Amino acid sequence: MPSKNDVEQFVEQLIAYGFEQTAPASEIEQGKKNYNKLSSEKQQEAYDGLKPHCDKYFKTDNYKNGKKDSYGYGICCDILGMCGMSGWLIFLIILIVLLCLAGAAAAFWFFYYKRKMGGRDEEKEIESTANTANTQHDISVETY
Repeated sequence: MPSKNDVEQFVEQLIAYGFEQTAPASEIEQGKKNYNKLSSEKQQEAYDGLKPHCDKYFKTDNYKNGKKDSYGYGICCDILGMCGMSGWLIFLIILIVLLCLAGAAAAFWFFYYKRKMGGRDEEKEIESTANTANTQHDISVETY
């Protein structure tokens, strides 16, 4: 179990990298593994210790330009998960949901509503059965 000193050392180590420097992916992966090994209390301490530094990083041009291979992005976004979903991803999710709803409405109209109407849109000629004298079909009483 890592001690408080280990958490402080972990935070100091991440800060020492320099948030705008280019980071190898292997170091970010190692940082993720180390962070995930911490207990939830220790993770919260590390989060609280790095939050002010991440807030500073979010104001830099490095972050605003979308540079994802820096230590700041790896620490704040990949390890700590402080970066939310981007706007286009949210738009894409909403678009997919709307397309699914439109498909369901079209299927309902085609398979259920149109079939239930049974072609009532067109007028059908209905033969009158009131005059049964001219049917020319004799049914004997013996068949019943």
